[in-house]
Amino acid sequence: MSFTFPRVDKNKPGYSAEQVDNFLAQARGQFTSPVEGGISAHDVRNTEFDLVHGGYAPDVIDAAMDKLEDSFASREIQRQKTAKGSYALDDRLARVLELVRGRVERPRKKRFSSTGLLLRGYSRKQVDALCEHIARHLDSGASIGMDDVRRVVFNAKRGGYVEAQVDAFIDRVIEALQIEQNR
Repeated sequence: MSFTFPRVDKNKPGYSAEQVDNFLAQARGQFTSPVEGGISAHDVRNTEFDLVHGGYAPDVIDAAMDKLEDSFASREIQRQKTAKGSYALDDRLARVLELVRGRVERPRKKRFSSTGLLLRGYSRKQVDALCEHIARHLDSGASIGMDDVRRVVFNAKRGGYVEAQVDAFIDRVIEALQIEQNR
C-alpha cells in the first residue's frame, strides 16, 4: 500500500517511505479492525523512522502521525469510558496529573535527574520553562497546545536533565491533554 506524501530533494534527508508506508498500513488495519494488543496511541507517538535521502518530508509525516495519534487516543479514551465509565477516566486523569504535578512542583533545576558534568542532556533552563508553562495550565487553565508539548526541542547541555526522564514526562503530559480533550 502506498500513501501520497511529498518527498524531499534527493540530496536531503527524509523519512524512509517504505517504513512510513508499512507503519501506516498496519495502523490503518488496527484502526478499522481493532485487535487487542495492536497499535496504540502510545505506539504511534513513539514510532521513529530512519532518515534516507529523498524520503518523505518529515514535517508532513510528523503532522500526519500527530493526527493519527490523536485519533487512536480518542478512540481508546472513548472505549475506556464506555467499558468502565467516566469515573474510571477521571481516575486515570487524576493519576496522570498527580505524576505531572509531582515534577512541575519541584524546584527549578531539580525537576529531573542530572546527567552529570561529563554527559549531555536536555537544557535545564528550557525544560524548566516548559514545566512552568504546564504548571500554569494545571493551576489556572492557561492555554497550552498539544503541539507546544509535542514539538518542543531542547538544546543539549553538559549537566542537563536526563533525556529519558523528560521524554517520559512529556508522554504523560500529552496523555493528560488527550484525556482532557476527549472527556
